[in-house]
Amino acid sequence: MAAPALTLSLAASSLTRPTVCAGAPRAVSARPRLALRVEVQSQSRGHAAAAASSLLDAPSAEEMAAPVATVHSPDEFQAILDANKDKMVVLMCKATHCRPCKLFAKKYAMAAMQYSDAVFTQIMGDENKANRSMMIENKVKVTPTFIIYRGGQKVHSHGGINETNLHRYISKYLQPGEAGYGTFVEPEEAAAAAAR
Repeated sequence: MAAPALTLSLAASSLTRPTVCAGAPRAVSARPRLALRVEVQSQSRGHAAAAASSLLDAPSAEEMAAPVATVHSPDEFQAILDANKDKMVVLMCKATHCRPCKLFAKKYAMAAMQYSDAVFTQIMGDENKANRSMMIENKVKVTPTFIIYRGGQKVHSHGGINETNLHRYISKYLQPGEAGYGTFVEPEEAAAAAAR
């Protein structure tokens, strides 16, 4: 069976849209607007879904370059903890169906580059029974959940895709001299400093 053909086209049009100015609608001058149209030509909808899914799952350049280790078992993760007792280890607990996990992967990879002295790992909680048990033991209720280890011991855990929280807690457990130490500033403090 042939693979689906994916066609991308970019079209310019001279459409106007009404805007509201001083309470009265008026037409604006014609500006070219670009429209992107994606066509998937296949023999079934299943092929189209597979093509779209593979585009979403494709790793970005940042993900490819970032030092994020994917672990496939609790034993493999324990070996990383044992080998890096003097470093911070950050674990991202994910699930295959988790769209926020996929969308946050690029930001996680960027954090791995910023805090290069820490070891960044990720694990799929639904990959096998052992991983699922590990998620239950760590009380993972939402994905993604980020767990931070220091000296082989769990020191922090939080869920969700709030980038500020990720940087806040990584910075909290960094030690002087490690990459990224002292670089995090609370958003409120940064706004106050910018206002001065």
